[in-house]
Amino acid sequence: MAPATRRVLVVEDEEGIRDLLEAALTANGYSVRSFPNGEEALAADDAQTYDTAIVDIRMPGMNGLEVSRALHERDPDLPVIIVTAHADLDTARDSIRLGAYDYIAKPFDIDDVMISVARATERRALLAENRAYQRDLEARVQERTRQLSDAMRRVELAFQEIQKAHLESIFVLSRVTEINDEYTGNHIRRVSGTCGEVARALGCDDAFVEQITYSSPMHDIGKISVPSELLTKPGHLTDIEMAIIKTHPEAGNDILKKIPFSGPVAEIVLQHHERMDGSGYPGGLVGDDILLEARILAVADVVEAMSSHRPYRPALGREDARSEITEHAGSLYDRKVVSTCKRLFSSKGFAFR
Repeated sequence: MAPATRRVLVVEDEEGIRDLLEAALTANGYSVRSFPNGEEALAADDAQTYDTAIVDIRMPGMNGLEVSRALHERDPDLPVIIVTAHADLDTARDSIRLGAYDYIAKPFDIDDVMISVARATERRALLAENRAYQRDLEARVQERTRQLSDAMRRVELAFQEIQKAHLESIFVLSRVTEINDEYTGNHIRRVSGTCGEVARALGCDDAFVEQITYSSPMHDIGKISVPSELLTKPGHLTDIEMAIIKTHPEAGNDILKKIPFSGPVAEIVLQHHERMDGSGYPGGLVGDDILLEARILAVADVVEAMSSHRPYRPALGREDARSEITEHAGSLYDRKVVSTCKRLFSSKGFAFR
């Protein structure tokens, strides 16, 4: 016997057949609602849900195909069993085309009807179960996706923490340089701010500006390998002493290259004394072979160094710094970077940060 919760709609204009169907269905455990025509069936209770419908084809008013169509508009999954005393191929074809589950000709064997209803209600239950499974699966997929997204965010945060720890370690090393040479310590902070300003004025994106801002303070980190007496020597440096000082880009690169930064920090440090015409060091790189970050850093480094006091000379001032980069724009320094830096110098309120 079918569960009593399964409901069957019967729409049949012949009272005797309607009573027969209702009695047989009730005896088999179904909950039945029966009507003599489609209009009453559709108007009786819009909220009523059924597991199966049995509909006669020939009825006054709406015919069975019209009732079937209206029922499917309300519930596309409802299995409809068409019953008719006028069996013909066209009627059967139209019934199937409109989504009828089965087609039974009168006079019928009531057992055949019960078998068809049992199969139809079972199909309905399977469809509902499948829909519920799909909804559950979609919910689980969404939950797993959310969990994966949360995990990815945690990984990203962990990576950012690692990056932060690396940066803090490097800044500690940079402070060691500052202890050896207070001029260098002040210099790297001002160069960092200038690099960020120039990069932003060049139209570089936020990621680039951020990278050059945190990369540029490390440009002189290699000077921790240079004897402090050379860095603070007030007089003229010999060729050998200058050669020693010129090792600091490679020393800085050696310190930084094994740290997994998100950008080319070690390469920027290595190239910050390269020049556009190939006369720089340590690699003698030319033009666009030099990273843009290093080209920006080269200009900011020279401008700040000339504008500030050094142990071996007083500050030369901004005008001398402007003259230096103007005279050598295109040969030593990137022409576009020089133009941008000069424009910043001319703007009201610009200062080394």
